[in-house]
Amino acid sequence: MKFVLIFLVSATIFQIQGQVQEYILQAGDVISIAVVEHPEFSGRHKIRPDGRINYPVIGEIDAASMTTAQLVKIMQGKLSSYVNNPVVSISIEAYYANKIFVIGAVSRPGEYQIYEPIDLLKVIAMCGGVSNSKVKLFKIIRADGTVVTINSKEILGVNTSYDTKKYLLYPGDTMFAPHSFQIPWGVVASILSVLNISLNILLITSNLSRK
Repeated sequence: MKFVLIFLVSATIFQIQGQVQEYILQAGDVISIAVVEHPEFSGRHKIRPDGRINYPVIGEIDAASMTTAQLVKIMQGKLSSYVNNPVVSISIEAYYANKIFVIGAVSRPGEYQIYEPIDLLKVIAMCGGVSNSKVKLFKIIRADGTVVTINSKEILGVNTSYDTKKYLLYPGDTMFAPHSFQIPWGVVASILSVLNISLNILLITSNLSRK
Protein backbone atom coordinates (compact mmCIF):
# COMPACT_ATOMS: atom_id res chain seq x y z
CA MET A 1 0.00 0.00 0.00
CA LYS A 2 2.87 2.33 0.91
CA PHE A 3 4.62 1.62 -2.42
CA VAL A 4 1.42 2.35 -4.36
CA LEU A 5 0.97 5.67 -2.51
CA ILE A 6 4.55 6.73 -3.24
CA PHE A 7 4.12 5.77 -6.89
CA LEU A 8 0.91 7.80 -7.18
CA VAL A 9 2.47 10.87 -5.53
CA SER A 10 5.55 10.63 -7.79
CA ALA A 11 3.39 10.25 -10.89
CA THR A 12 1.33 13.28 -9.87
CA ILE A 13 4.43 15.43 -9.31
CA PHE A 14 5.88 14.33 -12.66
CA GLN A 15 2.60 15.16 -14.41
CA ILE A 16 2.42 18.62 -12.80
CA GLN A 17 6.01 19.40 -13.76
CA GLY A 18 5.37 18.26 -17.33
CA GLN A 19 2.34 20.52 -17.59
CA VAL A 20 4.31 23.52 -16.31
CA GLN A 21 7.17 22.98 -18.75
CA GLU A 22 5.10 22.41 -21.92
CA TYR A 23 5.04 25.22 -24.45
CA ILE A 24 1.82 27.18 -24.97
CA LEU A 25 0.95 27.86 -28.61
CA GLN A 26 0.54 31.48 -29.61
CA ALA A 27 -0.45 33.56 -32.60
CA GLY A 28 2.25 33.51 -35.28
CA ASP A 29 3.50 30.00 -34.51
CA VAL A 30 3.67 27.56 -37.43
CA ILE A 31 2.48 24.04 -36.62
CA SER A 32 2.48 20.82 -38.60
CA ILE A 33 -0.55 18.55 -38.20
CA ALA A 34 -0.20 14.95 -39.38
CA VAL A 35 -3.05 12.43 -39.50
CA VAL A 36 -1.82 8.88 -39.99
CA GLU A 37 -2.89 7.41 -43.38
CA HIS A 38 -4.83 10.58 -44.21
CA PRO A 39 -2.58 13.06 -46.01
CA GLU A 40 -5.65 15.05 -47.09
CA PHE A 41 -6.00 16.14 -43.45
CA SER A 42 -2.28 16.76 -42.93
CA GLY A 43 -0.39 19.99 -43.51
CA ARG A 44 1.28 23.12 -42.15
CA HIS A 45 -0.72 25.90 -40.55
CA LYS A 46 0.22 29.33 -39.24
CA ILE A 47 -1.80 30.45 -36.24
CA ARG A 48 -3.45 33.74 -37.17
CA PRO A 49 -3.50 36.89 -34.95
CA ASP A 50 -6.97 35.84 -33.76
CA GLY A 51 -5.47 32.57 -32.48
CA ARG A 52 -7.17 30.33 -35.07
CA ILE A 53 -6.25 28.13 -38.02
CA ASN A 54 -8.38 27.21 -41.02
CA TYR A 55 -8.44 23.42 -41.28
CA PRO A 56 -9.62 21.39 -44.32
CA VAL A 57 -13.30 20.37 -44.15
CA ILE A 58 -13.59 21.22 -40.44
CA GLY A 59 -13.04 24.96 -40.78
CA GLU A 60 -11.99 27.38 -38.04
CA ILE A 61 -10.22 25.93 -35.00
CA ASP A 62 -8.90 27.78 -31.95
CA ALA A 63 -5.24 26.81 -31.56
CA ALA A 64 -3.56 29.54 -29.48
CA SER A 65 -3.35 29.45 -25.67
CA MET A 66 -3.12 25.67 -25.49
CA THR A 67 -0.44 22.99 -25.62
CA THR A 68 0.10 20.70 -28.60
CA ALA A 69 -1.24 17.80 -26.49
CA GLN A 70 -4.47 19.70 -25.84
CA LEU A 71 -4.81 20.57 -29.52
CA VAL A 72 -4.24 16.92 -30.49
CA LYS A 73 -7.23 15.88 -28.36
CA ILE A 74 -9.40 18.56 -29.95
CA MET A 75 -8.33 17.54 -33.46
CA GLN A 76 -9.02 13.86 -32.76
CA GLY A 77 -12.49 14.74 -31.56
CA LYS A 78 -13.28 16.87 -34.61
CA LEU A 79 -11.80 14.37 -37.08
CA SER A 80 -13.69 11.41 -35.60
CA SER A 81 -16.68 12.35 -37.79
CA TYR A 82 -14.56 11.85 -40.91
CA VAL A 83 -11.88 9.32 -39.90
CA ASN A 84 -12.21 6.12 -37.86
CA ASN A 85 -9.99 6.34 -34.76
CA PRO A 86 -7.87 9.23 -36.06
CA VAL A 87 -4.23 9.24 -34.95
CA VAL A 88 -3.02 12.83 -34.85
CA SER A 89 0.42 14.28 -34.15
CA ILE A 90 1.31 17.97 -33.96
CA SER A 91 4.78 19.53 -34.05
CA ILE A 92 5.90 23.14 -33.90
CA GLU A 93 7.87 24.08 -37.02
CA ALA A 94 8.46 27.75 -36.23
CA TYR A 95 7.99 29.90 -33.18
CA TYR A 96 6.62 33.40 -33.62
CA ALA A 97 9.18 35.00 -31.31
CA ASN A 98 12.37 33.02 -30.71
CA LYS A 99 13.44 35.24 -27.83
CA ILE A 100 13.79 34.93 -24.09
CA PHE A 101 14.40 37.74 -21.62
CA VAL A 102 16.87 37.86 -18.73
CA ILE A 103 16.53 40.41 -15.93
CA GLY A 104 17.82 40.93 -12.41
CA ALA A 105 21.19 40.18 -10.83
CA VAL A 106 23.06 38.97 -13.92
CA SER A 107 26.10 40.36 -15.74
CA ARG A 108 24.35 40.99 -19.07
CA PRO A 109 20.57 41.37 -18.72
CA GLY A 110 18.55 41.73 -21.91
CA GLU A 111 16.86 39.69 -24.62
CA TYR A 112 18.44 36.64 -26.24
CA GLN A 113 17.66 34.77 -29.44
CA ILE A 114 17.10 31.01 -29.11
CA TYR A 115 16.23 28.34 -31.66
CA GLU A 116 15.03 25.61 -29.33
CA PRO A 117 14.00 25.30 -25.68
CA ILE A 118 17.05 26.13 -23.57
CA ASP A 119 18.10 24.90 -20.15
CA LEU A 120 18.20 27.39 -17.25
CA LEU A 121 21.87 26.72 -16.51
CA LYS A 122 22.78 27.57 -20.13
CA VAL A 123 20.77 30.79 -19.86
CA ILE A 124 22.76 31.78 -16.77
CA ALA A 125 26.01 31.10 -18.63
CA MET A 126 24.76 32.92 -21.75
CA CYS A 127 24.15 36.14 -19.81
CA GLY A 128 27.56 36.04 -18.13
CA GLY A 129 26.50 34.49 -14.83
CA VAL A 130 25.06 36.14 -11.74
CA SER A 131 26.44 39.52 -10.69
CA ASN A 132 25.70 38.86 -7.03
CA SER A 133 27.01 35.70 -5.38
CA LYS A 134 24.24 35.94 -2.78
CA VAL A 135 21.43 35.28 -5.25
CA LYS A 136 19.25 32.63 -3.61
CA LEU A 137 16.46 32.16 -6.14
CA PHE A 138 15.81 32.08 -9.86
CA LYS A 139 12.37 32.58 -11.33
CA ILE A 140 11.13 31.47 -14.75
CA ILE A 141 8.17 33.59 -15.82
CA ARG A 142 6.30 31.80 -18.58
CA ALA A 143 4.66 33.60 -21.50
CA ASP A 144 1.26 32.63 -20.07
CA GLY A 145 2.07 34.16 -16.66
CA THR A 146 3.01 30.93 -14.86
CA VAL A 147 5.96 31.38 -12.47
CA VAL A 148 8.45 28.62 -11.59
CA THR A 149 10.74 29.31 -8.62
CA ILE A 150 14.08 27.47 -8.34
CA ASN A 151 16.51 27.47 -5.43
CA SER A 152 19.95 28.54 -6.64
CA LYS A 153 21.57 25.64 -4.74
CA GLU A 154 19.73 23.22 -7.01
CA ILE A 155 21.29 24.84 -10.07
CA LEU A 156 24.67 26.06 -8.86
CA GLY A 157 25.34 23.71 -5.92
CA VAL A 158 28.65 21.84 -5.99
CA ASN A 159 27.30 18.50 -4.76
CA THR A 160 24.04 18.43 -6.71
CA SER A 161 23.19 16.35 -9.78
CA TYR A 162 21.25 18.75 -11.97
CA ASP A 163 18.82 17.51 -14.61
CA THR A 164 19.26 19.76 -17.66
CA LYS A 165 15.75 18.94 -18.89
CA LYS A 166 14.00 19.91 -15.67
CA TYR A 167 13.91 23.69 -16.15
CA LEU A 168 13.64 24.76 -19.78
CA LEU A 169 12.90 28.22 -21.13
CA TYR A 170 10.74 28.59 -24.22
CA PRO A 171 10.31 31.57 -26.55
CA GLY A 172 8.63 34.42 -24.70
CA ASP A 173 9.78 33.23 -21.26
CA THR A 174 11.69 35.45 -18.82
CA MET A 175 14.43 34.41 -16.41
CA PHE A 176 14.56 36.63 -13.33
CA ALA A 177 17.39 36.56 -10.77
CA PRO A 178 16.14 38.63 -7.81
CA HIS A 179 18.73 40.89 -6.18
CA SER A 180 19.56 39.82 -2.63
CA PHE A 181 19.64 42.68 -0.15
CA GLN A 182 23.11 44.09 0.47
CA ILE A 183 24.04 46.85 2.90
CA PRO A 184 25.34 49.82 0.82
CA TRP A 185 28.42 50.43 2.94
CA GLY A 186 29.63 53.24 0.71
CA VAL A 187 26.42 55.18 1.24
CA VAL A 188 26.46 54.43 4.97
CA ALA A 189 30.05 55.73 5.21
CA SER A 190 29.09 58.94 3.39
CA ILE A 191 26.13 59.52 5.70
CA LEU A 192 28.29 58.96 8.81
CA SER A 193 30.88 61.35 7.45
CA VAL A 194 28.24 64.07 6.89
CA LEU A 195 26.81 63.47 10.38
CA ASN A 196 30.30 63.74 11.89
CA ILE A 197 30.93 67.05 10.12
CA SER A 198 27.52 68.36 11.21
CA LEU A 199 28.20 67.34 14.78
CA ASN A 200 31.57 69.13 14.76
CA ILE A 201 29.95 72.29 13.38
CA LEU A 202 27.31 72.17 16.14
CA LEU A 203 29.99 71.76 18.80
CA ILE A 204 32.03 74.66 17.42
CA THR A 205 28.92 76.84 17.19
CA SER A 206 27.95 75.93 20.75
CA ASN A 207 31.42 76.81 22.08
CA LEU A 208 31.47 80.14 20.28
CA SER A 209 28.04 81.11 21.63
CA ARG A 210 29.24 80.55 25.17
CA LYS A 211 32.14 82.98 24.82
